[in-house]
Amino acid sequence: MKPIEKVASDLDIFSRDCSVTVALKITDDSCKMDDEQRAVFMALYDALSPYESQIFDESVHALIREARSTPTASLYAKIKKEREMAMAIITQEKMKSFKASVRASLLIAQLTA
Repeated sequence: MKPIEKVASDLDIFSRDCSVTVALKITDDSCKMDDEQRAVFMALYDALSPYESQIFDESVHALIREARSTPTASLYAKIKKEREMAMAIITQEKMKSFKASVRASLLIAQLTA
């Protein structure tokens, strides 16, 4: 198992919802991470297995997939709505903790691979 897959498989439901939220932010370009970190967090999102979300319904994945392949202003508006709803639940502080935790877990997974 690749390190990113290991980290993704170890995430709890809240962290998986954080991962989807980061993917939304990256997809609509509202994320402030550099390109390397964006790639890491999109790889994490792509490695998620199906799960029962506490925030999103299944349509969020189709929305991200469609916006990644054929972005439009209409899709970005839908993403913004989903992203803002999620961030109201998650909070910026918890999101920062999630990202730091993923970075640390990924480092550990790479070192032990």
